[in-house]
Amino acid sequence: MKKALLTATLLAMALGVAGCNEATEKQSNESSSASVSSVVESSTDEESAPQNEIITDEQARAAIQNYCCINNPSLKDNEEELPTYWEVVSSSETEIVVLFRSYTGAQIRYYVDPTTGETYVTEFVPGITEAEERTDESFNVKDFMTEQ
Repeated sequence: MKKALLTATLLAMALGVAGCNEATEKQSNESSSASVSSVVESSTDEESAPQNEIITDEQARAAIQNYCCINNPSLKDNEEELPTYWEVVSSSETEIVVLFRSYTGAQIRYYVDPTTGETYVTEFVPGITEAEERTDESFNVKDFMTEQ
């Protein structure tokens, strides 16, 4: 459901930029599209993985960063003002864990299966929650890797 909504949103943005005649609307849509495309384009050829290859730690981290920035463009737009980071906190043959530390202090972990790309999410907010809790959010990290 989220993937379909994201695809529809990106398609609508692309059509809006192409068909827009007013300069202010065009400029606004182009800046939104530019921020999303710059995040997606930040992956290099070596960070991209064909569907049948094992995902590396760096590919997982970059894809999770793309996913977060696409779903919350203000992360990219305000990257110097918002103290956030992404890092691989553990890695094995069966699981890569990428930690996203939000500007709110929340610690969001993405558990990635390096073979399939299937990913589930947990959240821990120090002082608010007592422990890491699984959310209902899940997706395939391969959908957020670019193939050039």
